[in-house]
Amino acid sequence: MYTHPLRDQIIGEVHARPFQQISAPLALLQIAILHDDQAQDAIERRVRELAVKQGFELDAAGCGFFFTRQGERALRYEPHSEFYSLTFYRFGDTVVPEIPSGWNEQLPGAFLCGVEVLFRSEAPDFDGWAEEHFNPDRPGASQINGSDVMGHAAALRTDFRARSDSGFNRVLVQDQGGMTLFQAGRLLQRICEIETYRHMALLALPLALETMPMVSQLDQQLAGVVERIAEPDSDAALLLQELMALAAQVEDLSAHTANRFSATEAYFALVDRRIAELRESRIEGLQTVEQFMERRLDPAHRTCRSTGERIERLSQRIGRSTDLIRSQVDLSIENQSRDLLRGINHRARSQLRLQAKLESFTVIVVTYYAFDLIDRSLRNVVVDESLETRASFILSASVPIIALVLFWYVRRLLKAYDKDEE
Repeated sequence: MYTHPLRDQIIGEVHARPFQQISAPLALLQIAILHDDQAQDAIERRVRELAVKQGFELDAAGCGFFFTRQGERALRYEPHSEFYSLTFYRFGDTVVPEIPSGWNEQLPGAFLCGVEVLFRSEAPDFDGWAEEHFNPDRPGASQINGSDVMGHAAALRTDFRARSDSGFNRVLVQDQGGMTLFQAGRLLQRICEIETYRHMALLALPLALETMPMVSQLDQQLAGVVERIAEPDSDAALLLQELMALAAQVEDLSAHTANRFSATEAYFALVDRRIAELRESRIEGLQTVEQFMERRLDPAHRTCRSTGERIERLSQRIGRSTDLIRSQVDLSIENQSRDLLRGINHRARSQLRLQAKLESFTVIVVTYYAFDLIDRSLRNVVVDESLETRASFILSASVPIIALVLFWYVRRLLKAYDKDEE
């Protein structure tokens, strides 16, 4: 046997995006950037070049994900199918790290979202710390959301609102004792993923809102065509042509939206899974992350799902309507074929009946040939002249009998044809 060429890649995929060992205090900033039709290899090369310029050490043979630390700062790069994320760490402090100067202009792709996570050790004034960052008295302030997570091992607070100073959402996390380094790494990574995936999921909402009126318009056009199908004087060819035009528009709409709506379903599922992994415990007076997402994201999720389902149902209805018209056309063609065959059959029977009637006139001819055949046979067989004369006399007397027998036979044939016609 030999080693499969993909074996190492398959084994490495399980450990492609490991959680980091993290301890408080710490602050991180994660940003998600869409590829924007740029090649992933080119993006990775550019990110690596920028990281090296900032003094980070990277493996030259590396490919894909990387995490590198230089003193109290670190950088994490994680590629995805539609976007990539960069996470900047600052260890030993809760001051949010900044994106290096010039990176905003040099990073490839389109910036989508960012989240700031401040992680500190256990302290008695967590609620006061949260009010400092999410001042509920400021104009336009949102309700603070939070809960105990990871089986009460940590506490979380956020308002899910972009800050006026940085434009990023901020999340406060406090270790309440008992968290391991890997648990802390998983918790912070899940928080970042929830923020990223919810933005990726909502990318389909504007498309859904834009598509919904178009679907409604096509739906009304289809209803008008279906109403005309039942009309007795409807033109099936024209109806089929209109249905084909509607089907082409629906398929074009489906091709334009199917991938985005399918990706949205996947991202919403990831958000739900990451929230479930937080293992939240509700705190009286606070809305949990799950409750916030259920209230704010579920309508958008239903809108996107409903739009995709309406497009699919519309395509199915067009298919059923097309089958109905084709059935009517097939029935009409069958009726026309039946009438045509009936006419051909009628003409054939008329021709056969005329031919059979004409055959009655051949009785005389057949009688003549029969008489002549018998007469010649008698002349060759009978030697005695007197017997020949007597036989000829009897044969001449039997001509009416021969004619009647032939006439009876022909009538019998005609009677059989008349029964078939009936």
